[in-house]
Amino acid sequence: MASRKQLIDARRKELLAKGYQPGIVNMALDWAQGSAQGMASYVKKLGGDGDLSDQFLPQYLKDCEKWAKAIVGEPTPPET
Repeated sequence: MASRKQLIDARRKELLAKGYQPGIVNMALDWAQGSAQGMASYVKKLGGDGDLSDQFLPQYLKDCEKWAKAIVGEPTPPET
């Protein structure tokens, strides 16, 4: 399985390739990481064990594109 850094870096490259601006990509990835950590903390308070943020991170990385679209709309694909 890929490391947390590898997952985030791969998603960053994917979103940049789709035409999202670097600033919005960074904010979307921060949102994904924070959401995963928040969900892990919530589950831990309910009695869960260990650091679950790595289990939640892949889904939030997938969802961060929806977040970015809600903020800035559809990206402009880079010119080739």
